[in-house]
Amino acid sequence: MTSLRTRPLVFTGEGIDPADLAHATRLMLESELAVIGRSDTTAADVAAMVAVSSFDRENSCFALEGDEPVGLLAVEDDPHEGVTNLEVYSLPWPGSAPLRAALLERGLEVARARRAGSVGPTWRARAGCYVEDTTFSSLMVDAGMAPVRRFYRMTIDSDSPLVPATMPPLPSGVEIRSGAADEQDRRTVHRIDRESFAEHWGYAEYPFDEWWEHMSAWPTFDPDDWWLLSVEGEPAAICLLSERRAQFAEGYVLVLGVLKEFRGRGLAQLLLRRAFVHYRDRGRTSTSLGVDATNTTGAVALYEKVGMRPTLVMEAYEHPLD
Repeated sequence: MTSLRTRPLVFTGEGIDPADLAHATRLMLESELAVIGRSDTTAADVAAMVAVSSFDRENSCFALEGDEPVGLLAVEDDPHEGVTNLEVYSLPWPGSAPLRAALLERGLEVARARRAGSVGPTWRARAGCYVEDTTFSSLMVDAGMAPVRRFYRMTIDSDSPLVPATMPPLPSGVEIRSGAADEQDRRTVHRIDRESFAEHWGYAEYPFDEWWEHMSAWPTFDPDDWWLLSVEGEPAAICLLSERRAQFAEGYVLVLGVLKEFRGRGLAQLLLRRAFVHYRDRGRTSTSLGVDATNTTGAVALYEKVGMRPTLVMEAYEHPLD
């Protein structure tokens, strides 16, 4: 294992130190550029990642060459799902594989310590990579991790003929309003989010306050972009849009959920098509979202039906620690 010199990320009363935010963002973007030929993460993504209370400030760190950060280990604990999430980057990639292996092992040690101190029945370490990154996937396998799930970024171009020419009208009895106007509405959105995804892989019951912290952590968060759909006055579905990919001229659907009793009425398709028009009219070149590729509720088929196609593939790896 390579020699590992590290330092913690610096935080102030205002959050992460701007210089360290720049270092972390650079490490992520240049690593992505080496693997998929373009940057995929935004500074807003990094700022949101380190802002939430579940981010482990004590064990997250930079790897150093001299005084220069050349690697990053980001650790986040999720006690509700029983997972320590690890993000590991190093430069230049893939030439710095030994450094990334050392950072990954440090992250696994943190996860093992979490498992030793947990009271739940299971605890796992989880990390991921683009499918093109065969170097890091091999490092994860060598560390005892195994692939458990595949995820797609699905996208539709704004000039696609499947994007409606005008905003699709709402059927009789259907209304859409802001889902973040007040705490009562936010709690309704939280309930629909939880109930809509109760059958999905990785589901965990997050208390409202923690859920809200994570959902509103992005510097680009805009409550006007949270859509709460009701049918005959009954809350039925949500479509939560996000400006997190605006710097790439993309619109982004962060969450799309329909309660089970309202499925089969075309509400998800309606919300997506309205989102496509909404973003096209804002000047965005495309709209995208993330989805579990092995989702059993038919989400991938739904997104394909409205014209979306996979443009990126990520794979999650886990190490059971029991």
